[in-house]
Amino acid sequence: MPLKEYLETGPKAARFLFLEVVRVLTVYCDGSCEPNPGGIAAFGWAVYDGKEKVHEFYSVACKGEGATNNVAEYSAVISALSWLLANGYAERRVTVHSDSELLVRQLAGKYRVKAPNLIPLHRRALELAALFREVAFRWVPREKNVEADALSQKARQGALLSHGRGEKARGLAPLVRHLEGGLYAVPSQSDPFKTYTVDLSRNTCDCPDFRARGKRLGYCKHILAVREFAEGAPETHVLCGS
Repeated sequence: MPLKEYLETGPKAARFLFLEVVRVLTVYCDGSCEPNPGGIAAFGWAVYDGKEKVHEFYSVACKGEGATNNVAEYSAVISALSWLLANGYAERRVTVHSDSELLVRQLAGKYRVKAPNLIPLHRRALELAALFREVAFRWVPREKNVEADALSQKARQGALLSHGRGEKARGLAPLVRHLEGGLYAVPSQSDPFKTYTVDLSRNTCDCPDFRARGKRLGYCKHILAVREFAEGAPETHVLCGS
Protein backbone atom coordinates (compact mmCIF):
# COMPACT_ATOMS: atom_id res chain seq x y z
CA MET A 1 0.00 0.00 0.00
CA PRO A 2 1.43 3.44 -0.91
CA LEU A 3 2.55 5.49 2.11
CA LYS A 4 0.13 8.35 1.41
CA GLU A 5 -2.84 5.94 1.20
CA TYR A 6 -1.74 4.15 4.39
CA LEU A 7 -1.47 7.42 6.30
CA GLU A 8 -4.89 8.50 5.08
CA THR A 9 -6.75 5.22 5.66
CA GLY A 10 -4.57 3.32 8.14
CA PRO A 11 -4.54 3.29 11.93
CA LYS A 12 -5.69 6.37 13.80
CA ALA A 13 -2.14 7.30 14.87
CA ALA A 14 -0.96 7.26 11.28
CA ARG A 15 -3.92 9.35 10.11
CA PHE A 16 -3.19 11.85 12.88
CA LEU A 17 0.46 11.99 11.83
CA PHE A 18 -0.55 12.64 8.23
CA LEU A 19 -2.85 15.49 9.22
CA GLU A 20 -0.12 16.97 11.39
CA VAL A 21 2.37 16.86 8.53
CA VAL A 22 0.25 18.55 5.90
CA ARG A 23 -1.68 21.11 7.96
CA VAL A 24 0.85 23.91 7.94
CA LEU A 25 -0.29 27.50 7.48
CA THR A 26 1.82 29.52 5.07
CA VAL A 27 2.09 33.29 5.50
CA TYR A 28 3.57 35.67 2.93
CA CYS A 29 4.56 39.06 4.36
CA ASP A 30 6.01 42.20 2.85
CA GLY A 31 6.55 45.80 3.83
CA SER A 32 8.15 48.89 2.35
CA CYS A 33 8.62 52.57 3.06
CA GLU A 34 8.70 55.16 0.28
CA PRO A 35 10.70 57.27 0.56
CA ASN A 36 12.91 55.42 3.02
CA PRO A 37 13.26 56.58 5.73
CA GLY A 38 10.52 59.04 6.67
CA GLY A 39 7.91 58.17 4.08
CA ILE A 40 4.86 55.92 4.21
CA ALA A 41 5.62 52.55 5.82
CA ALA A 42 3.03 50.15 4.42
CA PHE A 43 2.68 46.39 4.66
CA GLY A 44 0.61 43.48 3.43
CA TRP A 45 0.25 39.78 4.09
CA ALA A 46 -1.66 36.73 2.92
CA VAL A 47 -2.31 33.41 4.72
CA TYR A 48 -2.77 30.08 2.97
CA ASP A 49 -3.95 26.73 4.28
CA GLY A 50 -2.56 24.49 1.57
CA LYS A 51 -3.71 26.08 -1.70
CA GLU A 52 -6.69 27.84 -0.11
CA LYS A 53 -6.29 31.48 0.85
CA VAL A 54 -7.51 32.01 4.41
CA HIS A 55 -7.15 35.77 4.67
CA GLU A 56 -5.27 38.80 3.39
CA PHE A 57 -4.68 42.22 4.87
CA TYR A 58 -2.85 45.45 4.13
CA SER A 59 -2.40 48.69 6.04
CA VAL A 60 -0.07 51.58 6.85
CA ALA A 61 2.22 51.05 9.84
CA CYS A 62 3.27 54.68 10.25
CA LYS A 63 4.23 57.81 8.34
CA GLY A 64 7.03 60.36 8.58
CA GLU A 65 9.56 60.21 11.38
CA GLY A 66 10.30 56.65 12.42
CA ALA A 67 8.95 55.11 9.24
CA THR A 68 11.42 52.72 7.56
CA ASN A 69 11.42 49.62 5.37
CA ASN A 70 12.32 47.43 8.34
CA VAL A 71 9.54 48.85 10.51
CA ALA A 72 7.09 48.00 7.72
CA GLU A 73 8.50 44.46 7.39
CA TYR A 74 8.17 43.79 11.12
CA SER A 75 4.68 45.31 11.18
CA ALA A 76 3.59 42.80 8.53
CA VAL A 77 4.73 39.84 10.63
CA ILE A 78 3.21 41.20 13.84
CA SER A 79 -0.10 41.94 12.13
CA ALA A 80 -0.30 38.49 10.52
CA LEU A 81 0.54 36.56 13.69
CA SER A 82 -1.88 38.69 15.72
CA TRP A 83 -4.70 37.94 13.28
CA LEU A 84 -3.97 34.21 13.33
CA LEU A 85 -4.05 34.14 17.14
CA ALA A 86 -7.25 36.15 17.29
CA ASN A 87 -8.91 33.74 14.87
CA GLY A 88 -8.08 30.49 16.62
CA TYR A 89 -4.97 29.24 14.81
CA ALA A 90 -2.66 28.98 17.83
CA GLU A 91 -2.52 25.18 17.61
CA ARG A 92 -1.34 25.22 14.04
CA ARG A 93 2.17 25.12 12.64
CA VAL A 94 2.97 28.31 10.78
CA THR A 95 5.66 29.17 8.24
CA VAL A 96 6.19 32.90 7.67
CA HIS A 97 7.81 33.87 4.38
CA SER A 98 9.47 37.24 3.82
CA ASP A 99 11.89 38.62 1.25
CA SER A 100 13.66 40.62 3.98
CA GLU A 101 16.80 38.69 4.84
CA LEU A 102 17.44 40.99 7.81
CA LEU A 103 14.03 40.31 9.35
CA VAL A 104 14.21 36.55 8.83
CA ARG A 105 17.72 36.25 10.26
CA GLN A 106 16.88 38.46 13.25
CA LEU A 107 13.76 36.47 14.07
CA ALA A 108 15.70 33.23 13.65
CA GLY A 109 18.33 34.49 16.11
CA LYS A 110 21.12 34.64 13.54
CA TYR A 111 21.44 38.44 13.51
CA ARG A 112 21.49 40.79 16.47
CA VAL A 113 18.94 43.60 16.57
CA LYS A 114 20.90 46.83 16.90
CA ALA A 115 18.47 49.51 15.71
CA PRO A 116 16.63 50.89 18.78
CA ASN A 117 13.36 51.30 16.89
CA LEU A 118 13.34 47.62 15.89
CA ILE A 119 14.02 46.15 19.34
CA PRO A 120 10.41 46.38 20.62
CA LEU A 121 9.06 45.14 17.26
CA HIS A 122 11.44 42.19 17.31
CA ARG A 123 10.45 41.37 20.89
CA ARG A 124 6.73 41.58 20.06
CA ALA A 125 7.05 39.34 17.01
CA LEU A 126 8.83 36.65 19.06
CA GLU A 127 6.27 36.93 21.86
CA LEU A 128 3.49 36.28 19.38
CA ALA A 129 5.38 33.44 17.70
CA ALA A 130 5.83 31.71 21.08
CA LEU A 131 2.05 31.43 21.44
CA PHE A 132 1.75 29.04 18.48
CA ARG A 133 2.54 25.35 18.38
CA GLU A 134 5.39 26.16 16.02
CA VAL A 135 6.45 29.13 13.89
CA ALA A 136 9.26 29.07 11.35
CA PHE A 137 10.61 32.07 9.45
CA ARG A 138 11.79 31.53 5.90
CA TRP A 139 13.41 33.87 3.39
CA VAL A 140 12.00 33.89 -0.14
CA PRO A 141 13.26 35.84 -3.16
CA ARG A 142 11.27 38.90 -4.09
CA GLU A 143 9.77 37.27 -7.19
CA LYS A 144 8.22 34.58 -4.95
CA ASN A 145 6.56 37.20 -2.74
CA VAL A 146 4.68 39.23 -5.32
CA GLU A 147 1.25 38.93 -3.71
CA ALA A 148 2.35 40.39 -0.37
CA ASP A 149 4.29 43.08 -2.22
CA ALA A 150 1.19 44.04 -4.21
CA LEU A 151 -0.83 44.26 -0.98
CA SER A 152 1.73 46.56 0.65
CA GLN A 153 1.68 48.77 -2.44
CA LYS A 154 -2.11 48.85 -2.27
CA ALA A 155 -1.89 50.12 1.30
CA ARG A 156 0.56 52.82 0.29
CA GLN A 157 -1.57 53.81 -2.68
CA GLY A 158 -4.58 54.23 -0.40
CA ALA A 159 -2.58 56.48 1.91
CA LEU A 160 -1.37 58.59 -1.00
CA LEU A 161 -4.88 59.03 -2.36
CA SER A 162 -6.10 60.34 1.00
CA HIS A 163 -4.26 63.66 0.72
CA GLY A 164 -4.40 66.65 -1.67
CA ARG A 165 -2.52 65.08 -4.55
CA GLY A 166 -4.70 62.03 -4.18
CA GLU A 167 -7.87 64.06 -4.69
CA LYS A 168 -6.42 65.56 -7.86
CA ALA A 169 -5.34 62.11 -9.01
CA ARG A 170 -8.88 60.77 -8.65
CA GLY A 171 -10.10 63.53 -10.93
CA LEU A 172 -7.47 62.68 -13.54
CA ALA A 173 -7.89 58.89 -13.44
CA PRO A 174 -10.88 58.74 -15.84
CA LEU A 175 -8.86 60.80 -18.38
CA VAL A 176 -5.85 58.49 -18.45
CA ARG A 177 -5.06 56.74 -21.74
CA HIS A 178 -3.04 53.53 -21.92
CA LEU A 179 -0.44 53.85 -24.68
CA GLU A 180 1.53 50.60 -24.63
CA GLY A 181 3.25 48.38 -22.07
CA GLY A 182 3.77 50.48 -18.96
CA LEU A 183 3.26 53.84 -20.73
CA TYR A 184 0.24 56.06 -20.08
CA ALA A 185 -0.82 59.54 -21.16
CA VAL A 186 -2.27 61.90 -18.54
CA PRO A 187 -3.66 65.36 -19.41
CA SER A 188 -2.46 68.45 -17.58
CA GLN A 189 -5.01 70.03 -15.24
CA SER A 190 -3.75 73.54 -15.98
CA ASP A 191 -3.32 73.25 -19.76
CA PRO A 192 -5.94 71.19 -21.66
CA PHE A 193 -3.59 70.94 -24.66
CA LYS A 194 -0.71 69.50 -22.61
CA THR A 195 -0.24 65.77 -21.91
CA TYR A 196 2.32 64.07 -19.68
CA THR A 197 3.69 60.57 -20.09
CA VAL A 198 3.90 58.20 -17.14
CA ASP A 199 6.03 55.06 -17.29
CA LEU A 200 4.78 52.77 -14.52
CA SER A 201 7.45 50.17 -15.20
CA ARG A 202 10.05 52.81 -14.22
CA ASN A 203 7.76 54.81 -11.89
CA THR A 204 8.54 58.09 -13.70
CA CYS A 205 6.64 61.02 -15.16
CA ASP A 206 7.86 63.82 -17.42
CA CYS A 207 5.88 66.53 -15.60
CA PRO A 208 7.68 69.45 -13.84
CA ASP A 209 6.36 68.39 -10.41
CA PHE A 210 7.95 64.96 -10.69
CA ARG A 211 11.25 66.43 -11.87
CA ALA A 212 11.24 68.86 -8.93
CA ARG A 213 9.99 66.65 -6.10
CA GLY A 214 8.72 63.35 -7.44
CA LYS A 215 12.05 61.57 -7.57
CA ARG A 216 12.43 62.13 -3.84
CA LEU A 217 8.80 61.32 -2.99
CA GLY A 218 8.44 58.50 -5.49
CA TYR A 219 5.23 59.81 -7.04
CA CYS A 220 3.31 62.75 -8.50
CA LYS A 221 -0.42 63.24 -9.10
CA HIS A 222 -0.09 61.84 -12.63
CA ILE A 223 1.54 58.62 -11.39
CA LEU A 224 -1.18 58.30 -8.74
CA ALA A 225 -3.85 58.84 -11.40
CA VAL A 226 -2.36 56.10 -13.58
CA ARG A 227 -2.19 53.67 -10.64
CA GLU A 228 -5.83 54.41 -9.87
CA PHE A 229 -6.73 53.86 -13.52
CA ALA A 230 -4.67 50.66 -13.82
CA GLU A 231 -6.26 49.09 -10.75
CA GLY A 232 -9.70 49.51 -12.26
CA ALA A 233 -8.78 48.48 -15.80
CA PRO A 234 -9.82 45.01 -16.97
CA GLU A 235 -6.54 44.16 -18.68
CA THR A 236 -3.19 43.56 -16.98
CA HIS A 237 -0.73 46.44 -16.94
CA VAL A 238 2.87 46.77 -15.87
CA LEU A 239 2.98 48.23 -12.37
CA CYS A 240 6.02 49.50 -10.56
CA GLY A 241 7.47 47.45 -7.72
CA SER A 242 8.19 48.46 -4.16
